[in-house]
Amino acid sequence: MLVIWAIMLMSISVMGVVEMMNYSVAENGLASREFRALHLAECGIAIGLHPQLKPGDSAFKQTIGSDSGFDVTISSEGSRIPINYITDAGYRDAVYNLFIRWNMSPDEANIAADSLADWVDTDSDARSQGAEADYYKGLGFQDFPRNQGFASVDEMLLVRGMDAVERAKPDWRNFFSTYGDGLIDLNYAPKDVIVAVCDVAESDADNLIRERNGADSIAGTEDDVTLTDTDVKRLLALDDAKYTKLQPRITADHLTRRVESVGRVGESHYKVVVIARRQDDGSLSYMARFEE
Repeated sequence: MLVIWAIMLMSISVMGVVEMMNYSVAENGLASREFRALHLAECGIAIGLHPQLKPGDSAFKQTIGSDSGFDVTISSEGSRIPINYITDAGYRDAVYNLFIRWNMSPDEANIAADSLADWVDTDSDARSQGAEADYYKGLGFQDFPRNQGFASVDEMLLVRGMDAVERAKPDWRNFFSTYGDGLIDLNYAPKDVIVAVCDVAESDADNLIRERNGADSIAGTEDDVTLTDTDVKRLLALDDAKYTKLQPRITADHLTRRVESVGRVGESHYKVVVIARRQDDGSLSYMARFEE
C-alpha cells in the first residue's frame, strides 16, 4: 500500500510539473510573438516617417512569412481639435458644436466646453457654465483646475461635464489632441471636426471629403487628392468673409504627422503610434510615442 501511495503522489507531482512546463512554454511563446510584433511595428514606424512616402504607398502594408507583417497608417495630428487652444473663442464654439453633433443637450455641451476652457486658462474667473477652484473643492479636489494645458487627452476626463461626453461618444479621444498647433488640417479631418470647426453644412463637408478621397472614394489610398486652400474654400462654399475668419484655424498643409503602425505575428498584434513635426529642412522631430 505504501508503494502504491508513493507512486500516486509521484504521479500527481509529475503531472503538476508537466502542466507548469506547458504553461511556461506557452507563456514564453506568447511573449516571443509579442516581441516580434513590436519589432515589426517599429519597422513600420521607420517607413511611415519617411518624408517622401504618401498615403496608399505599397510599402505601408507588408507581409513577412506566412503569418507576420505590419500595416502603417499616416495622417495628420491636425485632423484633431487642439484642445489646449480652447480658450480661443472660435475653438470653444467648435467644441460646443462638436458636442451638439454627438447628441448632447445644449446645457451639457455648454458645461463641458466652458469647463474645459476654465481648466486651461490661467485666471480664476469661471465662465457662465464653467468650473473653477470652488467647484472642484466642493468635490474634494484641492488642486483643480490645473490652469494650464492638458498633458494628455485622458486628463480631460477630470473636467466637469466630461462624464456626459464619455456617455454620448465613447470614442471622443479620437477627436482631440494635445499636440496640435492651433490649425485643423482639412486634408485629414473627419466630417464631425470639419462641420464643427468650419460651421458648414454636412453636404459641403461631404463634398470636400469625397474630393480628397479620390476616384475610389477610400481614404489612405494612392489616388487621394491633396487639396489646396483654394480647393477648401470652393468645396466648403465659404465666402470671403467666412474664409478670412477661419484662416487662423485651418490649413491644407499641416506640419505634424501621425504615424500608426501595427505589427502582427499570428494572433499577436502590437501597435506603436508616433507623432512627429516637419522642420524647415524637411526632417521630422519626435513629439510623442505610444505603445498599445
